[in-house]
Amino acid sequence: MSTSAELYRQMIVNGIQNLPPNLLSQIADYVYFVRKRAEQPETFAQTLYQDLLSSELTALSHFEWQHLEQEFADYEQRYPLQ
Repeated sequence: MSTSAELYRQMIVNGIQNLPPNLLSQIADYVYFVRKRAEQPETFAQTLYQDLLSSELTALSHFEWQHLEQEFADYEQRYPLQ
């Protein structure tokens, strides 16, 4: 193992000392993310694409819902039943 790798490893270990559990959890999530990206790039890219697409569709659905709400605002007043 190279000296720089050892130095980075020691910096990481020293940097996480005494961190609260919620931050350690975030660091663990990030380590998992980096490892998955490095070890399974095709799977990672596919998962990332699916997550981004899902997020985009959720936002689109939200905007569509807002549009419908605006479209039918005051509908009963504008088009009263006779």
